[in-house]
Amino acid sequence: MGRLLKMVAISGLLLGCFVTNAPAVTARGYQEVDTSDVRRMMQNEDVLVVFPLSPIEFNNLHISGSVNIPMARLARELPRDKSRKIIFYCLGVKCVASWRAAEKAIELGYRNVFAYREGLPAWVRAGYPTEIVEKLPVVAVEKISTGELVGMLATEDMILVDVNFEDDAHAFYIDHPKRVHIPIDNLDSSLDLLPKNKTLVLVCLKGKRAPTACRFLKGQGYERVFVLEGGVQKWILEGRPVKQVSS
Repeated sequence: MGRLLKMVAISGLLLGCFVTNAPAVTARGYQEVDTSDVRRMMQNEDVLVVFPLSPIEFNNLHISGSVNIPMARLARELPRDKSRKIIFYCLGVKCVASWRAAEKAIELGYRNVFAYREGLPAWVRAGYPTEIVEKLPVVAVEKISTGELVGMLATEDMILVDVNFEDDAHAFYIDHPKRVHIPIDNLDSSLDLLPKNKTLVLVCLKGKRAPTACRFLKGQGYERVFVLEGGVQKWILEGRPVKQVSS
């Protein structure tokens, strides 16, 4: 009897370990995976690893073997096989694109969807393979405050370039005639909309992606490029006016 109980206890322990180590299924239907999970799946399974940010960011550095499908193109470019295993990753735990893309894939009917929220920084720390297509230039990124932006909008011949995702730009944006919305996903194909003789101020959600857009533009020969520190989020927290297109 004692031996039987011991065997049951050991079996329970092993089962508990198995459950603990399995990817966690979220309420949205996708599973979260860590760096070791992704490495194992890429080595042993037929899995599609997707970077859902811009070509600019993908070309700067990405996981070897992964593909670039920006968020706005997921519905058109994900594989037809809805049972295909797909892992989405981006620029770390503070980047929202991995789980947003996973949610979108679930909405589109995909059944084996994973979000690698630790993303590229954790992959690099682990020493796993990465690739560079076109490295962004190492240049100074000049930031301005919300107060400075107010003054520039009133006095300078400038363009306020909103590089946010479509959904974020529609949630809240700085309403001004000098604003244009060019998601960073489309920036490389929209340079004809941005004259080089004007001051450009780039704004994103929290001030995290706009510096990448700034480095890209400076590499394309733009000289007067600034980033709004803290992005739209800081603008809102300071009580400055925004417009909402949709909830």
